[in-house]
Amino acid sequence: MSIIIKTPNERMLEKLIIEEADARCSQLYRDQCTAVKDIPNGWLSVTDQFQQKIAKNNGFDDEMSCHITCNMMRRAHLLYPDNIIFKTVPIQVKNNKANQGILKIGDIVSQEIKEIQLFDPMGTRRLLSDLLTPVTIIFAGSQT
Repeated sequence: MSIIIKTPNERMLEKLIIEEADARCSQLYRDQCTAVKDIPNGWLSVTDQFQQKIAKNNGFDDEMSCHITCNMMRRAHLLYPDNIIFKTVPIQVKNNKANQGILKIGDIVSQEIKEIQLFDPMGTRRLLSDLLTPVTIIFAGSQT
């Protein structure tokens, strides 16, 4: 099965981030945040749902493209450091711990690390070594 993953370019990210900032000023957003005010970090989940809706409404409608697009929205200021929009328009960053970890782009993965257990998009437990191919891109994260 081949999946075509869509990712936004710089101009599309600008559009998405402006939409997200506008959405966070809406009465609907305030009402939904108020509804979860007694739930720890409930507003973060509301914000995540708004970001996903914005991504899907702009054509990033499959699950992987949507998640990658939301991640790119949250990292836009790092991806395009000279873009004034990404420096001035606020965006909510959820669970951004990208600076934690030992691997960097281009690192050779040791056999020890290849035996880490992961879950594929279908929820099946797999070994990292089973997923590696000559060209492997790994998007990893956690959700609490």
